Amino acid sequence: MARKRTLADELEDDFALDNEYLSDNDSDGDKTAVNTQEPAKAAKKRGALTSEKTDNPDKRAKTVSNKPSGKGTTASKFSVPSEANEQADLWNKYMKKAHPGITDLELADHLMLPQHIYTTTPAPSDTYLEDLAKTAVSTGKSKNKVMHGAPQVLVICSSALRVVDLVKRLRPVSKRGVLKLFSRHIKIADQQKALKTTAVDVAVGTPNRILKLMTGGELKVNRLRLVVIDCWQDDKMRVVIDMDDTRKDLFAIWQDVLLPASANPDYGFKFRLA
Repeated sequence: MARKRTLADELEDDFALDNEYLSDNDSDGDKTAVNTQEPAKAAKKRGALTSEKTDNPDKRAKTVSNKPSGKGTTASKFSVPSEANEQADLWNKYMKKAHPGITDLELADHLMLPQHIYTTTPAPSDTYLEDLAKTAVSTGKSKNKVMHGAPQVLVICSSALRVVDLVKRLRPVSKRGVLKLFSRHIKIADQQKALKTTAVDVAVGTPNRILKLMTGGELKVNRLRLVVIDCWQDDKMRVVIDMDDTRKDLFAIWQDVLLPASANPDYGFKFRLA
């Protein structure tokens, strides 16, 4: 039976790996043939075999523990480089993966370059994201004074649950409220209304909803200073730039909205994978 596909905004944090148990069905029976003409010698041989099994229990345990289970393999931790050129290369690598039919010539028109990367960042720490946001908000200046629906910091995450978590962490960054932009239990019409009437410095959301609000004109980029791609791994070790449910919308945000806007001299936003 086909398994129902789960959208990124509907992800839950209840995934657990199945435990695999190994069983040992080897027989412990003694199959040594006994020579009826030499009962003493045969008995001595049987005794030696029995003693060997008893005195070396680790030998059988080692054999069982080395059997490959084939399941439950732990995925590797996603590593985000710190250098600007390496971050740009990583982004371009996954952008090409999201569009397997694209040629190198076509990709060249959409590449992220090192100059697109935010480099004046604090050293990575437990509050790395908060420190990034504070830096961008405190130094953000724009010739365009329109405030409604125009954040200075935009954080793009893989799921609604992750958005809620980051919104809590980023509330102290600005005196204005932090907007959460995802589709789970929130109608897009309500978010459109909030963006049209609310001054905001920080917004956090998922790729699909952010893309819809940007293309609709409600989520503006004229005050944008920093776009953070949240490379947090969920319980299934998935990351927003490599998830089937999120990566195409994520790269569409770059290709269709942010890359063209970056050519405007009045806009000065940068990217950071974190």
